[in-house]
Parts: sequence; C-alpha cells; structure tokens
Amino acid sequence: MKKLFILLLITNYTFGQIIGKVQDTKNTPLSFANVILYSAKDSYIIAGTTTNEFGEFTLKISQTGDFFIKISFIGYENFDSKVFNISDIPKIIELETIYLKEENNTLDEVTISAQRELIQTTAIGKIINIQSSLLTKGSNALQVFERLPGVITDRRNNQFSLNGQNGVTVLFNGRKVQMPVEEIMALLENTVADNIEKIELITSPTAQYDADGGAGIINIIFKNNETLGTKINFSATAGYGYREKTLTSIGFSKGYKKLNLNASYAYNHDARRSGYAGEGTAGISFILGETINTFYGIARRYQNSHNLNFAAQYQPNATTTLGLDFVGAFDNSHNLVNNGGTYHLKSGEYFEIAMLSDGLTSKQNNISSVYFKQSFSPKTQFNADLTYINYANNSPSSINAEYFDKQKRPIKPQFSIFTSGNRGESISKINVGVFKTDLSTQFSDKLNVDFGIKISYAQNENDSKVERKVNEIWEIDPRSQSQLKSQEQIAAAYSQFKFLLSSKANLLLGLRYEYWKRYFSNQTESFKISKLFPSVLYTYAINLNTSINFNYSRRISRPAYTDLISNLFYTDPTFVFSGNPLLKPTLSDMLKVEYSRNGLSVGISAQYDLNPILRYQITANATKDLGISSPQNLDYMKSLNLFVSYPWQITQWWKFTLNSLTSLRNYKVSYSLLPAEKRFVYQNLNISQQIKLPKNYEIELSGWYNFPYFEGPNIIKAFGAANVGLGKKLNNDKGTLTLTFPDVFRSFIVPSHNGGMTPIAFDINTISTWRDETALYRVVKLTYSRSFGKNTRSIKYDTKDEERERMK
Repeated sequence: MKKLFILLLITNYTFGQIIGKVQDTKNTPLSFANVILYSAKDSYIIAGTTTNEFGEFTLKISQTGDFFIKISFIGYENFDSKVFNISDIPKIIELETIYLKEENNTLDEVTISAQRELIQTTAIGKIINIQSSLLTKGSNALQVFERLPGVITDRRNNQFSLNGQNGVTVLFNGRKVQMPVEEIMALLENTVADNIEKIELITSPTAQYDADGGAGIINIIFKNNETLGTKINFSATAGYGYREKTLTSIGFSKGYKKLNLNASYAYNHDARRSGYAGEGTAGISFILGETINTFYGIARRYQNSHNLNFAAQYQPNATTTLGLDFVGAFDNSHNLVNNGGTYHLKSGEYFEIAMLSDGLTSKQNNISSVYFKQSFSPKTQFNADLTYINYANNSPSSINAEYFDKQKRPIKPQFSIFTSGNRGESISKINVGVFKTDLSTQFSDKLNVDFGIKISYAQNENDSKVERKVNEIWEIDPRSQSQLKSQEQIAAAYSQFKFLLSSKANLLLGLRYEYWKRYFSNQTESFKISKLFPSVLYTYAINLNTSINFNYSRRISRPAYTDLISNLFYTDPTFVFSGNPLLKPTLSDMLKVEYSRNGLSVGISAQYDLNPILRYQITANATKDLGISSPQNLDYMKSLNLFVSYPWQITQWWKFTLNSLTSLRNYKVSYSLLPAEKRFVYQNLNISQQIKLPKNYEIELSGWYNFPYFEGPNIIKAFGAANVGLGKKLNNDKGTLTLTFPDVFRSFIVPSHNGGMTPIAFDINTISTWRDETALYRVVKLTYSRSFGKNTRSIKYDTKDEERERMK
C-alpha cells in the first residue's frame, strides 16, 4: 500500500495558465460553466474546468501552440473564442470578461460538454462530483462515502464521522434524513451510486441549514436531468469477493418544454463476509471474576435490495415551478453470524462458547417530497417544500449456543446466564413529516436577505425482545424487552443577510432559532431545548485566482431516539447493547479561515464541542453485574485543525488531487473508571489520480489513510485502503467498460484497543481487529454502462438555482 501512496505523490511539471471570467449580459457571474481548451490544429481537448462561484476560471497548460476556448452553460448560448498562441511556458494569459447570451427557443443540440472536476471547493465546503470517478461504477453510496475526503465510515459500530468529528447530518436532495445513524448507513448501502450526481461536504453551514450536525452536513444530490428529448442510461455490474455480486440500474429521462420527468431503478445482490477477532482480560469486578478470554465474530450477509428514484418538474410559466421527488429503498437480507470465544477464569475453570445467530431483515425507506418555487420578480423568490419519510424494519433472529471444555467436549456452564439458545425480534417504525419555506429578496444592489421557517414532527415506535431458552422453556429476558413510543417536534426560523461590501468582498450574517421537544412513553417528562445558532461568513477575493474566507458557526448534534431507549438485543450473555436515557446533545462552536489560490485550498479551524457523543462505549450497570455497550458523552473536545486540498494537473493527461487533515485535539472522559484527559494529533490523508491513456483508456488510483487516534478510553490504530479502476470508452458511443479493484492491497483492517487510554468498566482490556470483506478476499467488479437517445436543448434554468439549493 505504501508503494501506491509514493506513486501518488511523485512528479513535478511546469505549466502556464489561462485565466478569465464568465458573466451573463446583466453582469451576473455564472457559476459552474463548462470551460474547455482545444488545440486549434486538430480540435483535441487539452484541458477543462468549471467556473467558481464568482464566475472565474483557471486553465493549466503544459505545452505551446495555437488554441481556442469553448464555454457552455445551461440556458445560454455557447461561446467560441478566437485562436490565440502560447509560445513559451510558463506564461499567464488573462482573457477579457466573457459574456454569454441567453439561449433562444430553437432546438440547437448542445454538442460540447466537459467532465467536472472530481472535487470543487466552495466557501462552505466541498462538492464531490462522484460521476467523474471510475470507482463510482458498481458501488453503493456507503462505499462512495468511504472514499470521500475527510469521511470515515465505521462499519464496526455503524457510524461515520467528518474530519474526525462525530455528529454528521445526512441530507437527500437537501432534505434531512431523520433516522438513526445505523439505519442511515443501511439506507446508503442500499442506494446505488450510479443514481447520484454529486455529494456536498458542508463543513461551514450557514443559517439556512438545520443546526443539527456538529461535524457538518453531507448532502447527496440525485440525478435530475433537465433537458428536452429522451434519454436512457443503463449500467450492469458483475463482481466477486466472498461470493457473487451483481448490480443493474436503468435510468429514464424525458423532457418537454414545460415538463421534465426522471426515473431510475436499480437491483443489487451482494453476498459479503466480514468479521473481528481479539483477546483480553477482565478484572475481579467482572461477573465471572478475573478472566482471560478470546472472542470472535464472523458475519455473512446475503442481501437483495431494490432502489427506486422518481422526479417530476413542471414549469407552467417562466416564474413558477412545481415538482415532486421520491426515493425508495427496499431491502431483504439473510444474516448469519458466528460469535464465540473462550473464558479462562482465575478459579481454573475453562470453557468455550460457540454461537450461531440466524436472522432475517426486511427494511423499507421512502422519502417523498413536493415543492413549489415562485419568482415574484427578478429580485424576489419564494420556495416551499413538504416532505414525508417512512421507515419500517422487521428483524427476527435466533441464536443457538454450544459450550465445550478444553478437550472440546460438550458441557453446561454453571453460570445461569449461559443458556442454550436465544431468539428475538425487533420491529421499528419511523414516520416523519417536514414543512419548510424560504423567501429570498434583493433589497438593493448591495443587500440580499433570506428568511425561512421549518416545522417537523416525528413519531417512532419500537417493539423488541429477546427470549432465552432455560431448561427447554422459552422465557423473556427482562434485560432486553423494549416496547417504546416516542415523539419529536422541531420548529425553526432563520434570517440571513448578505452584504456586498465591495466588488471583492461579501459578508453573510445569519441567525437561526430552533425549538426541540422529545417525549418517550417510558418517561414522565419531555426533554425540551431552545437555542439561537448564529453564523458569519466573510469572503474576500484578493484577485482573480485568490480568495480568503472567514467563518463562524454554532451547531448542535442531537441523539437519535435509538441512542436513548433501553436495551434492544445482545449476542454475549455478559453484555447487552443499550441506549442511554441520560445522553446529552452536543453543542459545537467553530471558527474557520480558508485561503484558496489556483485550486489550492488551505484552512485552519478551531472547534469546541461540549458533550460530544461516542457510541458503543463499555460501562457497567448500577449493580455492577452486567456490561453495557451504549452511547456516552465525553465532557468536551477541543480541536485545532489544518485542512489542505490541492488539485494538480501534472500534465494534460495526468490529474492528481490531495486532501489532508491534521488536528491537535484535547478531550476529557468521565464515564471510565477514573476521569482522564488526553491530547493527541489526528491525521487523515486522501489521494486520487486520474490518468488518461491513448485509445480512450483511463486509469484511476485512489487511497485514504487514517493515522492512529484516540476515541474516548480506547485507541484506534492506523488503517487505510487503496483502490484501482480501469476504464475504456468504446468507439461509436457503444458505451464504457470499467474494471475496479477496491482495496487492492487488502488493507481495510481496523485494529482497536479497548481500555488502551484509561481503564474502563470491570478493568476490561482487550485488543481486537476488524476486517472488511476486501481484506479477507480479493474483490473485483466489471461494469458496462451506456446511454441511449439524445437530449437536445437544455431547459431554461435559473443560474442561481444550484447555489440556492445548496444554501437551504
């Protein structure tokens, strides 16, 4: 794996620059316009990029000759520059401001397009154009998350973090997915990446966003083609790892003058295997006394999922838009888990346990939305959005246990908690309704104001129990039974003022108020909290290619209802998995400054988190006779962070992108046996390369690496992965073939040390290693994709829509 990272970092080339700015005829900057540099000799594409939020672009070039530029943007006529010459390198050519005219009503086909940059930096975070990556083909959304810069997916504990911070909010098309983290991860695993256009990593949210998510927001934007004509996209993947993998998706889009329809369906079959193994000790306070033990868990899952997306948008006139979205995921899986280990007691007694958990899981997730947009004037826009989320899960399972002595002879342990079998069922339902509305108006040439309100109501139901087999009789284990209902209400209002201080400087001042009320059927009082969440964003363009941003924001990370409820299930008779009704929300304050120049982005931030939440932490119950794995609050965490992002066009055929995070952190933990503080350095590295070869071949190399870090009383050692993709575009638009090798060095192995930083309940001290399927087996996937039909002219589009949607 080290060899690949060395390969990713080498080489140094000299290049020139072509800089310019794109505006409409009203002098409004056009963001995300496609800019392509061609050789005048043979019209060969030399370089391509898109304009930033100020309409500016920079093209890097490493050769001399005659060239010309073409610029295209949805809803505007294409622009062709005159031929110009570059006779020496390095050289900077600054073009005059380029003005695009609005498109008329003819059906001229747009023939020029450019692949977007894989990673684009904005004032509030990053945009990951995942369809620009070969490795997206044949992947699900969770696998894409694992390759995003700064994102860590923890499949051991069903959680993920952003820039090493827990408390991440996930949005689908700008709408919050109000489900527990483990269910969001399951939804992402059932979501086909081919249906996703891009993912936004929002690390500096403004007041228009929900205040939830102390680490930031991950917004998944699904494809929604807005063009006249008919187009069909088809993709089929076949792969093998532990066992077979297949994925098939088909997308359809149909555009009329006033109506646009998009639909896609995907079927995914995946048989995978992963697991963990470890060893350690427990102290005299453990239920079995002082013990030396080993443990393991090997999970096999056979999954079949269906994913359906539908979107319709109707524009009866130039100022009104009506639309609806639907995202549905349906999953059925068969889960087999072998758990077990050995117990060597100080008394001399020894026994081995071997358990087989056999479970079936049926899930469905539906997110339905209708929206309305109205432009009252060129300066005033109104948006309204109504969303309904429905989730249902049924997970029956059974556990059979056998016990053996050192000679592998069957025995029956003397401890009553070790039964011969368990069976359980967990039925969960979540229903959420959300209404929000926004009003944006321009009071003057130097002041824009946004107002908005949001109301949501959620109802959760859970019915779970585990029965244990005692003397051939099934009885309910009282430690596991949970029949619970909860309700959650959130009301929010915000105002945001954007001041144009000068031609180079903008100031965004926002204030958001949120009221949160949560009620549980097993509690006599409701939990209530109401707070103000301010945000400040100052942007200054030093010159055409250089800018600096200052940002302050306050955020909150609310516990999910599953973090608070009582025990749901267990697989080890000495431990239960439980919620924590005393869990507090996390309040986060962050101050950040970011400098950008020619694609290079360097940022420094300071963050203070009060009561950050860590899941699956080991504590003891009140009577000290049972171990509990539950969410807990740290006292605080202080972080000083350094971010670096650099896209480097080494040559016209070789693109290199580096993203890194280095953080100095200090935190305090009090749920361990003794309160403890720790200061450490956290580091994360994410690298990708795209290499274009002759005859329409392309290679992509990517890798990520997390250096060792501390998590509460525990230590997580270094781990990472490297991926390789090879693509071939077939002649005559016959499609594309993509061959991918995820985790090519089979290094996705996560070592951890429970109690490594400070002693925990029962003086438990264990070292374990979790292995992903890619670490156990060589995984390979082959994908064929093709588009049929033609889109003609782009439907009329408000150039600020994309930015405005991102700012919701």
